[in-house]
Amino acid sequence: MVSSYRALYISEILSEISYQLEDDRKSLSRLARCCKAFSDPALDVLWRRMSLFSPFIPLLPPEVLTLWVEYQFSAESIAGFQCPPMHEWKAFDAYARRVRILYSGASHFLAGVATIRADFNVFPFLRSMSMQLQEPIQPEIRLFPETLQSLEISGPAYINCKDSCIQTALVHAARHAPFLKHLHVEDYSYNSDRLDTPPLHFKHLRSVEISAFISSNVLKSLCCVLAQSPVIELKIELPPTSCIWDTPQSLFPHLERVDIHGTPALADAFITNVSSPCVRSLTVRHSRGPARLADCSRLFSTIVNKCGSSLQSLSLTISRSPVLHNHDGVAHDIMDALFPLMPNFEHLEELHLSLPSATQVDDYPAVEASGWPALRRVEFMAT
Repeated sequence: MVSSYRALYISEILSEISYQLEDDRKSLSRLARCCKAFSDPALDVLWRRMSLFSPFIPLLPPEVLTLWVEYQFSAESIAGFQCPPMHEWKAFDAYARRVRILYSGASHFLAGVATIRADFNVFPFLRSMSMQLQEPIQPEIRLFPETLQSLEISGPAYINCKDSCIQTALVHAARHAPFLKHLHVEDYSYNSDRLDTPPLHFKHLRSVEISAFISSNVLKSLCCVLAQSPVIELKIELPPTSCIWDTPQSLFPHLERVDIHGTPALADAFITNVSSPCVRSLTVRHSRGPARLADCSRLFSTIVNKCGSSLQSLSLTISRSPVLHNHDGVAHDIMDALFPLMPNFEHLEELHLSLPSATQVDDYPAVEASGWPALRRVEFMAT
């Protein structure tokens, strides 16, 4: 009994007990109130992941709370407002410093608090953040702490977001979040034909995901803004409109894993401008739009030219296309275009094909042909 009691003096044990209850918020809340020893570990887990700002509203200093309740932090109400002294933020800060993951939804509340507390990080130890941008981030505020490692930016479909929102967010992230590793831009709409932000260098950015319904020229500009960062993993959805990808600068020179969602023609144009010599994994997913045999052939040749000496895994999905009629025949034509190029893939170990056909890959004799240097696994599926 004495040993069990002493175990509760070990902070690691208290933290582990609290983390085991992470999905049981009621038990965590009771644990935080049951004794002083459990209070901090339980509160750390209870406030670690937040998806709403409502728990923080009662913790605001009285005058700031009035601004929110009566004026919703309107620009007019905040202009010239004197920030309350630090001791009035004590309760707010005691819980805000525990937050590590924040699904903030609309950014208006957070931007309002950050504007009032200029040059101060609202959530100083945040690691991951997901937010909807509704207005440009003002230059004088600190929305992203330097501890931030993952950032997801999205814009609600019912808002005609200004093109400057994404630019200011990226500039702020590059300036204030130097250890950012993952960036995801999702479901964005713009009024502009391009971005005018110069290339930003995120020294630790490794993973970028762009699943945005934006114009092709804006997407090109966004890639140029991020292209000089040490990104090794890229997931990108290409818009159905054509884009001239030729750029004066190299795009993503450090890429190792690429996942492209778009037509074969668009994928071909994008891969042509990727400058990395060390792409090891490539996935091309086509789900809508034309998929002509000529486009597929050009795509295969480009993949060989750009990635033939480094590629280890290749996955191709060609869905049924309005320009394809005899899908079984087209599937064989696609394989006829791809398989003769296989000896050029010096290190390819895995090949995954999803084609518009009911034909089994075993029925295709070239699969068993010699001259595929390192290939160990072939998977075939019908779309």
